[in-house]
Amino acid sequence: MKDIYSHIDSHVDESIQQLFELVRQPSISAQKFGFDKAPGLMKELLERNGFKAEIVPVPNDGLPTVYGYMASSEGPENAPTLLFYCHYDVQPVDPLDLWDTEPFEPTQIGDRLYGRGMSDDKGNIVARLAAIRAFIDERGGVPCNIKMFCEGEEESGSINMPDLIAERGDDFKADACIWEGGGRNLNDDPFMYLGLKGVLGVGLSVSMLSGDAHSSYAAILPSAAWRLLRALQTIKDEDERILIDGFYDAITEPSAEAVEAVEALPDDAREWIDTFGVSGFVKGLDGEDLRKQLTFQPTANIAGLDSGYQDAGLKTVLPAVAKVKMDFRLVPEQRPYDIFDKLRRHLDKHGFEDVEIEVLGAVNPYRTDLNSPWVQLVAATAEEIYGRKPVMTPNMAGTGPMFDFGDTLGMPIATSGIDHPSHKIHAPNENIAVEDFLLGANHAALIIERFARDWG
Repeated sequence: MKDIYSHIDSHVDESIQQLFELVRQPSISAQKFGFDKAPGLMKELLERNGFKAEIVPVPNDGLPTVYGYMASSEGPENAPTLLFYCHYDVQPVDPLDLWDTEPFEPTQIGDRLYGRGMSDDKGNIVARLAAIRAFIDERGGVPCNIKMFCEGEEESGSINMPDLIAERGDDFKADACIWEGGGRNLNDDPFMYLGLKGVLGVGLSVSMLSGDAHSSYAAILPSAAWRLLRALQTIKDEDERILIDGFYDAITEPSAEAVEAVEALPDDAREWIDTFGVSGFVKGLDGEDLRKQLTFQPTANIAGLDSGYQDAGLKTVLPAVAKVKMDFRLVPEQRPYDIFDKLRRHLDKHGFEDVEIEVLGAVNPYRTDLNSPWVQLVAATAEEIYGRKPVMTPNMAGTGPMFDFGDTLGMPIATSGIDHPSHKIHAPNENIAVEDFLLGANHAALIIERFARDWG
């Protein structure tokens, strides 16, 4: 593999320029900003690196997926197929005043590259392309069939992914999948996650008046804000127990291997305390119990509240309407639409039939078995590249459309990438270190080589 690693290293400036080109083009899915040009640029970049590529229309007028295919130089019928799942959409840049550089004007300062999407996920895309380009230049082609699935809606909930998979899923099937990211943790150990929580996003609203009223009428008129707050208080108690009937019924207990993996994770409690400015965690959790709560337990979170006047000064008003947005993080084998139905029944049972609810997002949870041969292959190659055994978690606390590929399309999934906690993903001053880019590209290359040699 020395020829491949040497090519990746000697062409890193070229790779950085491709990454800068991709970052310079906005692609904020939540705001549908930049998608007049972003899909075309993503397609052109795949083609430039040897793929046959297409812009795939997404059902329900969703933001396009860009898909690329490259056949093995050994002949497609003689080689296994590897899918790289990526996304080219990014998070909004707010708050803009906390950025030290322009979010969409990529900037290199020393060994750091700054810009929105530099790490999540455009840096991972380009690192994989760097590995693939090395095989083409040094060996005349890739040793396995490779598919690149570049989603345009991941950062806004992948709401249309199930419909896309139902429509075109056979085209995206592969023998195994590398997910969007991975990399190193704070201890610089290689870090792998093998699953993601699901999510149900809901909007709740109450309308009590035909229009806002003077607050003096609060003595005789009903309050939408108080009504909604009382409904919310029935959903979760002070011990973090979610009170919806049947909420926990479908949950499957994690395997002994999954529990052991979480127990072996490094203790990040001090970093979280410093980062979030808290003195401790809910229920006084710490140590292994804290990590198990984060990994294995579902949540009921209030993401936003809106009612009445919120600008400077005081406006004495009785709001006509109150709204809230919630997200429920789900674990195997909970299902978002089942939880939505149970939430509706819960509100009705407690006398809140007037609280309207709607689905804002729905993603199923997914987890690959730690004993999967694919996990073991990716872990072994990580140890070769990083010189340390990887730290593995059964699932991250966040969400993505892994279920649609792992369960629906039936492929094992593991992670590998360029990420590091210092990269400030989703935050102002998102960045990557060139060293992490090179390590991630080298790991992608070794995965390709070992997959082609050993799979099946």
